[in-house]
Amino acid sequence: MVLLVEKLSHFLKNPNRMENDHHNSEALLASSLQGFRSDVSKIMNKVLPIPEPGTEQEFQFMSLAWIQKCVDVIPLTHRAFAKLVVEIDHPMNKWGKSQVEEYLDYSLNLLDLLNSVTSGVSHLSHARLCISHGLSLIGKNSYSLALEHLNEIQPYDLGKEFKVERKIITENQESSCSGKDLIIHQSLCILMSISLWIFGVLLSGICNTVKPYMELRKSAGLFDDSLIRGWDSILANEIAKSYGVSKEVKEINEVTRNLKAAVANGKVDEHVTELTRRLKGLEELLQTIGKKTNGLFSEVLAERGKFLNSLQYTSK
Repeated sequence: MVLLVEKLSHFLKNPNRMENDHHNSEALLASSLQGFRSDVSKIMNKVLPIPEPGTEQEFQFMSLAWIQKCVDVIPLTHRAFAKLVVEIDHPMNKWGKSQVEEYLDYSLNLLDLLNSVTSGVSHLSHARLCISHGLSLIGKNSYSLALEHLNEIQPYDLGKEFKVERKIITENQESSCSGKDLIIHQSLCILMSISLWIFGVLLSGICNTVKPYMELRKSAGLFDDSLIRGWDSILANEIAKSYGVSKEVKEINEVTRNLKAAVANGKVDEHVTELTRRLKGLEELLQTIGKKTNGLFSEVLAERGKFLNSLQYTSK
């Protein structure tokens, strides 16, 4: 976001830009915040559209093919935030202490959550390799040995690796915040809540358990807000019905069970072909998710590093 603010400032500067005195107007600041909320809403609608009832896509929410799109929301909301910072003319070196702490808290949580995604992806990749090895043993007619590797993909418990320590701003701290700092605070709260919700969906789909979604949706605390209320009401129902198990994993597990049952009569060719195809699809999805999360991790880490450097420069 630090880099984005610098880049966007060059494009947003124009003769009609609001005068500094106007920036101090509560009405104009409120309008800027509403514009940010509108931008975030448009991003959500574009990246994660809610299908109309009765369409083929209606029951595809718990599909990794849909869930992997969640990652795309984060960098786009960062751009919207950078745009807001430039519009209200409040660069990061002018933020109050609470806003600085909130940003650092937000970026650190993002890095932790991205690490959790990486762990979940590694678990799925390992499970996929085990099943693939079982298929190769069937090709060698080593059926008894193959059965030891043809195990269903199990849910992944993030355990101690999974933690979100969100900084809680007290009422006194928030009441002491005003003007541009208040807008930054409110927009950072939106970023944090959206990100927690997004990663809740993403991690539940990857780890095949409802736990990440249920925990992160509580931390997000934005479900009375129109920004994500529609998505949450649908996803909460879909995740509960599926127990958090993604469509792809559910299908792979079903074909795996059918293959193991078919080993007894030797009629395995059809199941082997089907399982091979589905494992290939899972591999491609995991590669896409891995590439997206690695890219976002590098971006957030670079932004956080530059932010910290700017603080050191300002303090001198």
